[in-house]
Amino acid sequence: MNRRDSEFGLVTGAAQSGPAALAMAGVGIDEIDVRELYDCFTFTTLVTLEDYGFCAKGEGGEFVASGAIAPGGSHPTNTGGGELSSFYMWGMTPLSEAVIQARGQGGDRQVPQHDLVMVSGNGGVLDFHSTLILSPHPKAT
Repeated sequence: MNRRDSEFGLVTGAAQSGPAALAMAGVGIDEIDVRELYDCFTFTTLVTLEDYGFCAKGEGGEFVASGAIAPGGSHPTNTGGGELSSFYMWGMTPLSEAVIQARGQGGDRQVPQHDLVMVSGNGGVLDFHSTLILSPHPKAT
């Protein structure tokens, strides 16, 4: 494959695991209140937001620069600082903060609306991916 045609590093496993997790949870991407994304590198957050569908492909930088994922933003993301700004617990950092947010125990960083929390993890070269949807509420039957 020609390197110019390669999607290496531009598409993550979130493009597959995100829709699958949302379908299993019976919710849409627009219903997610909080995002706790694996952020081993700064660009990982951008490309993961794009691949989940929170913004269009190639618009992650602009989306983040707009303040959308900042505290008080429209799409609270990595509320505890993520692995780049808080602590690195070998991929468990996003899950830990997701549980804290879902329980409403985030203190000063608690997001008011936290009914659905999306958690991501990845490995390999961003191609192995996991997505989890957490909620403090039982699933409606």
